Amino acid sequence: MPLRLAVACCAAVLLAFALPAAAASDPTYAALRAARPDGRTVAVRGLVLERDVFRFTFDSGTVHFLAPVEGRTVGAVFLGDGRWRLAPASTAERRHLALVTGDEKLEALEDRFDVLVLLFGDDTAAEIEMHGAAGKGAADARATAAFERHLERQRKDFATNFHLRVLHDLLDTPGLTSGAFLAFPAGGKHPPALLAVDPRGAEALRLGPLLGGEDSLLFVADERSGGLWYLSEPAAAVKAGRATPAQPAADALDYAIETTVGRNADITGRTTVRFAVLAPRLRVLPVHLLEDLRIEKAAFAPAPPGSEAQGAEAAPGAWTDLPWVQEEKDHDADAAVVFPEPLTRGQQVLVRLDYAGREVLDDVGDGTFVVGARESWYANLGVFTDPATFTLLYRVPAGRDVVSVGTRRELREEKGQSVSVWRAERPVQVAGFNYGRFKRQARTDEETQVAIEVHTSRRTQPIRLQFSAADELADVEGAPGISSAEGEGLGQIIPERLAEGILVDGLNAARVFTTYFGPLPQKQVAITQQAQWSFGQSWPSLIFMPYLSFLDGTQRQRLGLAGASSFVEEVGYHEFAHQWWGHLVGFRTLRDQWLSEGFAEFSSALALQHAEGWGKYGEFWERTRRFLLEKTRGNAVPNWQAGPITQGHRLATQRSPFAYAAIVYGKGGFVLHMLRMLMWDGASPAPDGNFIALMKDFASTFAGKQATTADFQAVVERHMTPAMNATGDGKMDWFFRQWVHGTELPRYTQDLQLESAGKDQVRVRGTVTQEGVSPDFRALLPLYLDYGKGDVMRFGTVAMVGSASKPIDATLKVTRKPRRVVLNARHEVLARD
Repeated sequence: MPLRLAVACCAAVLLAFALPAAAASDPTYAALRAARPDGRTVAVRGLVLERDVFRFTFDSGTVHFLAPVEGRTVGAVFLGDGRWRLAPASTAERRHLALVTGDEKLEALEDRFDVLVLLFGDDTAAEIEMHGAAGKGAADARATAAFERHLERQRKDFATNFHLRVLHDLLDTPGLTSGAFLAFPAGGKHPPALLAVDPRGAEALRLGPLLGGEDSLLFVADERSGGLWYLSEPAAAVKAGRATPAQPAADALDYAIETTVGRNADITGRTTVRFAVLAPRLRVLPVHLLEDLRIEKAAFAPAPPGSEAQGAEAAPGAWTDLPWVQEEKDHDADAAVVFPEPLTRGQQVLVRLDYAGREVLDDVGDGTFVVGARESWYANLGVFTDPATFTLLYRVPAGRDVVSVGTRRELREEKGQSVSVWRAERPVQVAGFNYGRFKRQARTDEETQVAIEVHTSRRTQPIRLQFSAADELADVEGAPGISSAEGEGLGQIIPERLAEGILVDGLNAARVFTTYFGPLPQKQVAITQQAQWSFGQSWPSLIFMPYLSFLDGTQRQRLGLAGASSFVEEVGYHEFAHQWWGHLVGFRTLRDQWLSEGFAEFSSALALQHAEGWGKYGEFWERTRRFLLEKTRGNAVPNWQAGPITQGHRLATQRSPFAYAAIVYGKGGFVLHMLRMLMWDGASPAPDGNFIALMKDFASTFAGKQATTADFQAVVERHMTPAMNATGDGKMDWFFRQWVHGTELPRYTQDLQLESAGKDQVRVRGTVTQEGVSPDFRALLPLYLDYGKGDVMRFGTVAMVGSASKPIDATLKVTRKPRRVVLNARHEVLARD
């Protein structure tokens, strides 16, 4: 049966929506999209516009205004000679600009333009008009042509609907003259770019995920060198040490999603979301949806008190049709709905969207499908930033299976279809599903009571290589180029046989992670086979395991993938750890991505240690260290020099393509490992007790929330041991400044002699040196006696500050003869050697 909507006629007292059905398209958006230069001009010479870190100098030329919309001028085209300058507000952003431009001495970025297109919700028009007398005549064909070229770049290069951002200012904050400022220069040496200052934060421009509330950005639209070249708080906020969180206009509370999969893998869907209005006034509601899924109908209704989107029958006449925005797919197809009258803060509203299309699922044969649209297969108001509860109904061809986020509440056959209903009772970050023909194995861990399910293909399959495997395996250590031919003679995958090992790994992961991080709110996790070679993904209570993990060692050897064994060993643990880091505890923006990926990477190492011992744990961190130091051919810098952890996914540039993985995953994991080692108490019967208390505190404090790096630091400071109080102020600023916000890696050398000091004693004499760091760089460097074959005993710690040498003279009692003295034997300090 279909999901019903809880809408009562009496709810109209909450929202006075006695409104007729809306028109097919919003007239303000239509006028905005149609606006072109209208003949109003201002001749300028020496005009300067300053917007935060950007300075635009119009040496000479003419500004051609676009036709007004809602009585306001919100755009212009400049033709003439001009210059722009970007003076970065922080050292980290200056270094990032230097990296992406290849100019190591860069202090400010500059370029010229002969065309500048402006879109704005601020007082730019008035500022230009103050510079000179306005003229009025026929529209200049050159200005119109320049604007048409800009629109083509918006559609093809940026693939972002910037008109929607201006529509927000026009309809949500009418009369406000401090809205967005968007500048698109042309004619200089750089590719098409956007220079923007947006008080709503970069997130509002929809240029990528997890951009947060930082106001100023430079985005370059280029397949090779493009991306966010600059992203920052305003210069004044940076100087004051303030951060401005993104201010979402709406908070999704719950979703009801109906999805029908056709035999040709087409999708028909309906999403109903109940949300609360957070803004003082809201008319434009952005919607995230795969471009190939085309909206067919939109409607809204008031939500009764205490209602949920998956409730009872909707009252007749409760729904009012809504206009929506969705341009052509593969262009600037960002979606939104437009309410006929403003919503106000605190109101709860239901929005229903019907849509259909392809590209969500890719049928690769033998009942196997790739779920391509990971976060946008359903209409939503934001994933990983806005947790909500979910009810999900799937209709698929009979004989095929769905494994979904949530708990299955119903399964039935109906008119040649398999119908299942799933429910996520607590708010989760994102919904997802896997689809195909699966065989299920399950077991419950007696200690944690977590039930692990493994869903694999129902039958043996030949190894297939038609998934562009060379591209998918690009980040897997030891993976050569692979042809895309069919895998004849390479053997077969017997999923049922391999499922047992994956099940055991899942049970082990549940036990280790529950011990260290605390229990999960849900008591079941489904691990599913998927057809993409090296791509795993974790959803709340659902994990995708990559195709490669279902190949045995012999098959990997025959494919030339012997070096991928570490990936296969670790990927399941990594994805399982996301049940805590990423799902139970979310993260705020790209600056905080490491709280998910770095934490999951550390968790992989932790699980390996408990499964295979300290040797395997040490190998993990040594491999991670080498990856950080690596400078692949064509890279401008070694990975570790590309930027701090807080640059997030922006670290992956044309000049540093592997830095994101090395730093956010690898160095992010190393940060947790170093904290663990700082908190380690070898004299205690529970040496990890301090660290476990820290991690459980963080997980429980921020369960169901979006944590920041500052949040994590505050929890660390609650659990500081005396040794961690290196600066005597009870703060961990020294540690986070160096390892999270900084890029330095120390180098250590030693000149230590090991001498006999009589019966059962040895003497260690000499010096230890820390090099290649700033004067205030601090480290607690451990010293070990090495007995060989991995057997080491820690005998002391040296506090190092800056580039300096420290004398060592210690007499130690021993029960056997050590072979040598070593530093940093368990990678307690991430170092260059």
